[in-house]
Amino acid sequence: MVHALVPHKSLLPKAQRARRAAQYVRMSTDYQQYSIANQMAAIAAYARKFELEIVRTYRDDGKSGLHIKNRTGLLDLIDDVQCGRTDFGCVLVYDVSRWGRFQDVDESAYYEFICKRGGVKVIYCAELFANDGSLMSSIGKNVKRVMAAEWSRERSEKVYAGACLLARMGFRQGGRPGVGLRRELIDVTGRSRGVMQNGERKCLQTDRVILRPGPPEEVEVV
Repeated sequence: MVHALVPHKSLLPKAQRARRAAQYVRMSTDYQQYSIANQMAAIAAYARKFELEIVRTYRDDGKSGLHIKNRTGLLDLIDDVQCGRTDFGCVLVYDVSRWGRFQDVDESAYYEFICKRGGVKVIYCAELFANDGSLMSSIGKNVKRVMAAEWSRERSEKVYAGACLLARMGFRQGGRPGVGLRRELIDVTGRSRGVMQNGERKCLQTDRVILRPGPPEEVEVV
């Protein structure tokens, strides 16, 4: 994405663009509370309240908010703003965390600044601040950015610590085992649920996976 930070003028009159909005929605693979459908419903309610017409949707399904890499929805939005392809005056986002959980909060501000410079205001529908550039709004927004980044960092540490503990207890962490081994699924009581085939995953969080010897011919080779 190599474009100068020089916004191009939209073909639509400013007054008409002001009533038109895009929406950006994102869901990571492990945070189902913020499903795409729930975000879009909340954004639609906000748009009705303020008489905005949603004319475009940018979305990232199953994408982490830590980086912009591979987030085609946000990248497309930024690209459209920089190239003057926007026919809307604002972009509606559910909250600050959906915009991103960037570990450097200045990165989150940078992408919002690109939109602002291109004549597109970023509105966080579920936040208490109005994002109007006021002192309280700026403070509140930056606090939320820090909170979003910190949530991701703390969760990463907890997941890593949990995985290490389970590994020390003898449970398999990771994917496909080596030659001569198979994954066996056991329940919370230690009772076997059977051998897992390639590509299968456990359904219950309380279930665990252990390694057991595979077919005799593979074991013999090893």
